[in-house]
Amino acid sequence: MRGALIAGLVVTQGMWAQALIDGSRIPANLRNFTPDPQEERLRCDVTPVKPSLDFGFRFQTGYNVAVPMSQYAGAKHGWATVTRVTPEHGAPAYLSSRVFLPDVPVTKITTHTFGGFLVGPGKYRVDWMMIDDRERVCRKSWTIEAKLTRSERQVEPAIPPDSVRDFGVTMASRKSEPTAPDAPPFRLTVLLHAAPATPRRIHMRANDRILLLSTLSALVERAHATSVRVAVFNLEKQRVLYRRDDFRLRMIGDVSRALNRLELDTIDVQTLQNRHGHIGLLESLIAEETTATQPADAVVFLGPAARFLDKPPSKTIQAPPEGMRFYYFQYRPFASGMQPVLPDSIAGTLAGLKGRVFHIYSPKEFASAISELDKLRR
Repeated sequence: MRGALIAGLVVTQGMWAQALIDGSRIPANLRNFTPDPQEERLRCDVTPVKPSLDFGFRFQTGYNVAVPMSQYAGAKHGWATVTRVTPEHGAPAYLSSRVFLPDVPVTKITTHTFGGFLVGPGKYRVDWMMIDDRERVCRKSWTIEAKLTRSERQVEPAIPPDSVRDFGVTMASRKSEPTAPDAPPFRLTVLLHAAPATPRRIHMRANDRILLLSTLSALVERAHATSVRVAVFNLEKQRVLYRRDDFRLRMIGDVSRALNRLELDTIDVQTLQNRHGHIGLLESLIAEETTATQPADAVVFLGPAARFLDKPPSKTIQAPPEGMRFYYFQYRPFASGMQPVLPDSIAGTLAGLKGRVFHIYSPKEFASAISELDKLRR
């Protein structure tokens, strides 16, 4: 049975991603994406998503699927997908996913879901099929081209040309120590603001975590620092979630687990009563940097805009050691660059340190901000 074969191959994933799978594990009949005249058709509408560069400098692409739920009723229904992505100059890669549906009542509703993967620069052919528990099949084929726009040409993509990755590929597999042994010391501290991408929300979504991890990974990799200190903090909770003085990219999983433990919607009463606790947290983070035995050359606050707009009195902020620079890489992926931006508590705190704020609307601005750190190393 086709469905039984698929069930043994695919990896259970969230509905937004697929997992790479060894093509040799896929039976020959499932590697054939040519429609079978005998197969029963599953009604669905597939819309490809154009590749776009994310904040981790990777081309993100995929598809949206609309399925009329009138085709189902009752329990134990599900879908399995197999996607073949063939680079113009390379071997095909296979991705798969499996989705279990909840009990389906009699309905005329159309369900929308999507799948995604990552590619390097280049042209690709995508062959896709979805099979349900009744052996019905929906198919779609299309072509994509991942390329930098004119404004992104200064950005170096993180995935090589003609390559396919899934969202589950650990960022630790990327180069983590690119600095030459004889390079002058350059110490970097990254203070990661763990918060939703939009200040109006208090719940962390999967995309928020991906954005935090991808920007942290890209910054650590491309800053070429000889040593990196990372602290992950949350202003709502008024505490540090994770800290590591000798951070390496292979430790990105520890940051991910810290983010997964964060529950923004459960804040204890004592924290709520401490109305200025977020300011105290910012003051302590900065004090740790300015009084460190081996102070950093650059301290970067990284993350979305904070909901708080107040700032500490200037007299409570200690002047940094000579040569220490403070930056705020504030990404605003859902905002327009034409809209006025009010300084939040982080920006207000850095004003007393003569820190520089970068508003990050796209990978282009992120690359430009990172290039400022390169100037300190020269």
